[in-house]
Parts: sequence; C-alpha cells; structure tokens
Amino acid sequence: MEGTNENTNITVNGNAEMLKVDKKHLFWQRLSAMAVVATFVVVLITAVILVPQISATLSTINKVASDAEAAIANVDVMVDEMTDASKNLNKLVGENSEALTEAVTNMADIDFEGLNKAIGDLQDTVGPMASFFNKFR
Repeated sequence: MEGTNENTNITVNGNAEMLKVDKKHLFWQRLSAMAVVATFVVVLITAVILVPQISATLSTINKVASDAEAAIANVDVMVDEMTDASKNLNKLVGENSEALTEAVTNMADIDFEGLNKAIGDLQDTVGPMASFFNKFR
C-alpha cells in the first residue's frame, strides 16, 4: 500500500504543480488579453479623433493646391501680357524715335535770342498803342 500511497502522493503533488503553472499561464494570458484590448481601445480612440482632423487637413491642402494652380495660371497670363506690352513699347519707341529726334533737333535750333529780341520789339511797338487806347476807357 505504501507504493500506491507514494504514487498517489506524487500524482497529487504533480497535479498541484500543474495547477500552479496553469494559474500562472492563465494570469499572463489575462494580462496579455487586457494589453491587447487596451491597445485596441487606444488605437480606436486615436482613429476617431485623428480621422476627421486628417480629412479636414487634406481638404484644406486640396483647396490650397487648386488656388495655387489658379495663381500660377494667372501668372502665366500676366507674363504673356507683360511680354506683349514690352513689344508694343519697343514698337512705339521705334516708330516715334525719328519724330522725337526731329522735335528735339528743332527745339535745339530755335534762336532764343532772336525770339526774345522780337518779343521786345513787339512790346516796344504795341506798348504806346496800348497806352493810347487806355486813355479812351
């Protein structure tokens, strides 16, 4: 009987050890499950908070990009208009350069001394007539 008692004792002790090991495994499995659930909750909350903000940010980025494209198109139009204006200015200067040169030359050829003398002579001539007619007022 002693042999069976010893076998029973070993079996009971073995079962007790297995029960302890199983309890440790169960504890760690529960801890792992809680960590997984906590991680899932954090990811879910983060997604709920960030997805609308990311969506709004992407919408704003798309609007800014379309505005930038429109601005670039306007810049292209302005560059074309500036090019045309400079060509027209060059053409205007080219067409009127002879007339401008002639006008400046004619102004330079004016005899200012002779003009001043003629004005003085006119004043000398008209001055006595003016005083004569002023007496009739």
